[in-house]
This record gives sequence, structure tokens and C-alpha cells, in this order.
Amino acid sequence: MDAAISDSSPPNKRRYGGVLPEERQRLRRAKLIDGALEVFGTKGFHATTVREVCVAAHLTERYFYESFKTLPQLFLATYAELREQLMALTLASLKQAEPTPLGMLEPAMRVFLEFIRDDPRRGRVMLVDSLGVNDEVAALSGATARDYSAMMRQHLHLLVPKGRAAEINLDLLADGMIGLNVLLASRWMQDGFKEPIDKVVKTNLLPYQGLLALVDHEPKAPKAG
Repeated sequence: MDAAISDSSPPNKRRYGGVLPEERQRLRRAKLIDGALEVFGTKGFHATTVREVCVAAHLTERYFYESFKTLPQLFLATYAELREQLMALTLASLKQAEPTPLGMLEPAMRVFLEFIRDDPRRGRVMLVDSLGVNDEVAALSGATARDYSAMMRQHLHLLVPKGRAAEINLDLLADGMIGLNVLLASRWMQDGFKEPIDKVVKTNLLPYQGLLALVDHEPKAPKAG
């Protein structure tokens, strides 16, 4: 009697090694994403096959199709995982940053550069292949850029002189500055990260320091009376 009722899991939810099927599938999905990062990040999306990902993940193709229908779906999941990791690191760095525009920009830029330098596979996925997979991946890449542009606008409101703010579009400026940061990081990656990261961070900060100089030299309004 005791043996018959010792496992109270539903018939289709039997534990194997103490792990429920849903958890085993989640673990296999995570292994596929790890394998995808290895293959996408070294060979590129368009040179990758399902079999190569499965070999890297140490799983059979049967388990690939358990979680994903196509390679683009797996690429999307891989990109989304990297996006979450980078945003978490960025937000953590901002919590400890000096509460000034430049004081917060510097650690955020450093986190981004370290993220791709410490694992260039991440840069290959996020900066190189993400725009050439399909519309869904391109949309997520665009959403990522917009997230960082929104953060950038908060700093630009403080950096751009009030007298100039009405003459320009801060939304476009924020998008452009994020584009500058991405292009600089891509070039650094393509050159094999030869330049020291401190020099790359300082190069990245220079345009923002120029904006701050405009604030410092903006003509002061005459005092009344």
C-alpha cells in the first residue's frame, strides 16, 4: 500500500532522479542556449546547423525540437538571454555609480565593453548577427537599443544646455549616441580588443564630455534688478 502511493505525482509528471519533467525540459532548453552561444558565437548564425548546436549541447536533435521549431527561434532565445544578462549587469553598476550624468555613463559603458570582451561570442550574437536573422530578432534588437536610448535620454536632459534643448530632438540624439557606442564597440571587437579598455571607455565618453562643456559655458541669464 505504501509503495503504491509513495509517488503522488500525476501519471504524466513522474519524477526522474527527483526532477519533474518540466524542470528537465527547462534544463535541456538552457543547455541548448549554451550550445547555441558556442556555435552562433564562433561560426555565425548562417553557418550553423541544428546538429552542431545539439552536439555542443550534448543533446540529441529530438530535444532540440522539444523546445524550438527552428534555428531562428533558438537564436532569438539566445539573444534574449544575453540581453537580460547585460541589462542586469548594467543596472547593478548604476546602483553603485556616482549620481552624476558622467558618473553613471562611465560604468554603464564599461559593463557593456567588458560584456563583449570577456566573451566575444556575445558580441558576435548581439552586434553582428542579430540584424540578419529575421524580422523577429531584428525587432528584439531594436527594442534593446530603445531601452538603452531611454536611459540615455535621462542623461542628455542634464547634459544638453536648456537653451539648446528646444532646438534639437533629444530622442534622435539619444538614438545616435547609442549607435555611436555600438559602432565603437563593434570596431573594438573586430580589432581583437587590442586597445586597453580604459582608453576605449575614455574615447566613448568624449562626446558626452563635450556636451557637458556646453553646459559649463552656456551664457548665464542676467540677474533681475
